[in-house]
Amino acid sequence: MKTQSRLSSKKKPHLKVILIALLVVGLGMLLPKVVSVTAAIVTYPAHAINNWINDSSSLVPSFIRDRRDLENQITELENQLVVAASLDVTQRRLIEENTRLRQLLGKEDEERTLAAVIARPSELPFDLLQIDRGSNQGIEVGAPVFVGKDTVLGLVVYTAPEYAFVELITTPGFEATAFISGPNVAVGLEGVGGGVARVRVPQGIPLTTGQLVYLPSVEPGLFGRISYVENEPTQPEQYGYVTPDVPLSGLYRVGVGKLSQISESPEQIDVNILELMKSKLKVDNVTVGTVGTTSSSTIEEI
Repeated sequence: MKTQSRLSSKKKPHLKVILIALLVVGLGMLLPKVVSVTAAIVTYPAHAINNWINDSSSLVPSFIRDRRDLENQITELENQLVVAASLDVTQRRLIEENTRLRQLLGKEDEERTLAAVIARPSELPFDLLQIDRGSNQGIEVGAPVFVGKDTVLGLVVYTAPEYAFVELITTPGFEATAFISGPNVAVGLEGVGGGVARVRVPQGIPLTTGQLVYLPSVEPGLFGRISYVENEPTQPEQYGYVTPDVPLSGLYRVGVGKLSQISESPEQIDVNILELMKSKLKVDNVTVGTVGTTSSSTIEEI
């Protein structure tokens, strides 16, 4: 009897292991079905609602679909506006660039060579510019250099086959005859360096900031504006410090003229000054030969 009990006690652990293995196998076979059924039960309401919104013709789903379509159209239109704005900015930039290049090339009857500035006074000694055009492109020593339509910056002082150096009017020791618009006087101009030139004006002549300074020996010959006035009543002269309207740090292109644009005779300089003075007397937007409304009404009242 003891022997049978021992055998039966040895068999019980084996049976337990077999039963547990069968249970695990059964659960493994049933688990995917349970998971799939549970997932179907859980996701069915969301799927049904989605089909109802997308396919139903009732009021609420139609409203939701229309609103979603309108939001998509608004987003698409906003994207198109962004693209159109960028194209408009590009177009305006190209127009401004074209206008600037036309100004650098001067009038139609003037011959100028467009050049890029490759070195500035901060990179070169004194007030010099280096440009990427030289004798191979027709650049001449002594030719005036312009920025914009009529602003003269300096003269070409050296040419190589593929580049040239420009001495600015603001270079120390540079001397020229200048014409100041406003008091309409011809005075001496000298460069003092650092992008600044100076005019000497006798006491008693009104000298104020903002007055234009021309170089009448160059055609056209606008140089800049008076930015600072140094006036001590005890001194016989007053000084006006002139700077170009275009900062040298932002100068990337210039127009190089010809030697023929520089007047060599005093008579021609006097003619240029006279023309500058006459231009100040001209009033724009007034038609010659017509009577103003205000004048005629005043005469009738009298």
